[in-house]
Amino acid sequence: MQKHMGVQRRGRGKTRAVRWRARLCLPLLAISLLLLIAAPAQATFHLIKVREVYPGANDDSYVELQMFAGGQNFLSGHAMKLYNAGGTLIHTSTFSSTVPNGANQQTVLIGDTKVQQTFGVAPDLLDEGLAVPAAGGAACWNAGGIPADCVAWGNFNGAGALQAATGTSAGTPVSPSGISAGKAIRRTIEPGCPTLLEESDDSDVSATDFAEVNPAPRNNSSPIVEHTCAGAPNTAIDDRPAPRSNSTSAEFTYEAPTATSYECRLDAAVFSACPLGGPVEYTALSEGSHTFQVRGVNTSGPDPTPAAYTWIVDTTPPLATIDTHPDDPSPGATVQFTYHAPNESGSTFKCSLDGVPATSCPTSGITYHGLADGTHSFAVEATDAAGNVQPAPTEFSWTVDNSLADTTPPETTLLSKPADPSTSSSASFTYEANEPGSSFECSLDGAAFTSCLATGVSYSGLAAGSHSFQVRAKDASGNIDLSPAGYSFTVVLGGASSGSPAPPPALPVGLPSAPPRPQKAGPPSTILSGKPAAHTHDRTPTFRFRSGSAAARFQCKLDGGPYKACKSPSTTKALPFGKHTIAVRAVLGGAVDPSPAKFSFKVERG
Repeated sequence: MQKHMGVQRRGRGKTRAVRWRARLCLPLLAISLLLLIAAPAQATFHLIKVREVYPGANDDSYVELQMFAGGQNFLSGHAMKLYNAGGTLIHTSTFSSTVPNGANQQTVLIGDTKVQQTFGVAPDLLDEGLAVPAAGGAACWNAGGIPADCVAWGNFNGAGALQAATGTSAGTPVSPSGISAGKAIRRTIEPGCPTLLEESDDSDVSATDFAEVNPAPRNNSSPIVEHTCAGAPNTAIDDRPAPRSNSTSAEFTYEAPTATSYECRLDAAVFSACPLGGPVEYTALSEGSHTFQVRGVNTSGPDPTPAAYTWIVDTTPPLATIDTHPDDPSPGATVQFTYHAPNESGSTFKCSLDGVPATSCPTSGITYHGLADGTHSFAVEATDAAGNVQPAPTEFSWTVDNSLADTTPPETTLLSKPADPSTSSSASFTYEANEPGSSFECSLDGAAFTSCLATGVSYSGLAAGSHSFQVRAKDASGNIDLSPAGYSFTVVLGGASSGSPAPPPALPVGLPSAPPRPQKAGPPSTILSGKPAAHTHDRTPTFRFRSGSAAARFQCKLDGGPYKACKSPSTTKALPFGKHTIAVRAVLGGAVDPSPAKFSFKVERG
């Protein structure tokens, strides 16, 4: 329902009293009475925009503001803020008093100590140390308030930081190479009246709204040179609800410099008369999208391009869902939670552990460390973009039992490796761990361990000579194999390896060939080809193993016992319940596999 609130024109609505008086040409007595009534409500400051910015090189930088409605002179306690190219606040200019002149189009000048010396105009706010960075930055009026107005220039790249600090955007910067020496940037006034600042002249894109000009600062006592234009009015909306609102009411104010009346409509309704300048209020709005339109009317007719604003009414609270949580009981002092609000994308969250007051937590999830044994509780609540808060948090309770934590390192086994000696400058390895889900770290020739793929690793460009490879597994609990699986081999390129004896000289033609030199056998390799599951109920599991050399024999050891001769397949004695580790190594002559095959498993009660 639309309320034409002529007798309820409070706050922002009274701000338009001066424009109303001028447009209706009321008798002098009526004008005086209206001013007396409206004057207290004209103490506002938010219908002001940045008009001109000058990066002076001689302590004569300035920022000029301009009012686009009457009565905007209550500036005390409000500030203009400067940001550097990255969006970091570098200077704040705060008014300690008001300015006397608050007419529509009046200007206010904030300047450094030598502005008056350079330009002959005294700043309304003298601010020593006001240094505008010509290369790039941003200037904002009412930064942190609602609404804010910002302009950015040069190499400014702090859009995200500026949005977070001020709640508004400056769009693409003007003067991308920086403001030219001796030049200022000034707001251009399009597409409305070419010489009158209006709300519709602000697109929130600095490169569109501003251009470089010769500096010409104006202070609050400077005459107003702007004037209205003939023709149909150009209408702008001043006050409006948030883009997403949890209120079923909405209030608007608006302006058109040459209008003598206004027409408004909501959604698909027809245009009908509404108060001069507003406010117009709508109540009992349904959830969903709504569009408000207003057009000024004068003797030339209604504005052919009405001002429009679309927003969403959302009164439905979000509901947080916990996506991942620790086991119950949890085998460790560190736990992680993830969550989201499936019915409200863009929601923010507050989290609480063990009943402490809820605080903001990341949308990506939260991790808690150092939890003591015992019962714990986690709660998360969502707040959507419209400000609706989840009525009751979503909770999860569990028990921490640190005695269940996995402290056993995994065992790493090499599955494939290059020949020794190898005639290739490339080498590939594959490997596995006895704990599913383990990750791996590899090292070649003594280099630091770095992450490598679980599917294997390859090296190329190996030089002739001796090389060594090691790989170690890291399980899901963060335990690292303390005895990495290793392999040493020699690369022979062009018929010889670095450090190897030279080949024998060729014999003369017709003489018998020299017998081949015996090759020194390298250490044998060991592969576990059969083993129980990592968690088994079999107390006498059987293991099978083999070696790359058919002549190799084997030695086995269980847990911390000594190596003993064994054959494949090999079955253990009855094992106690709990964790066990078997190690098998191949022996060939006097050579022993330096990286025995190992496997850890747990015998559980059936």
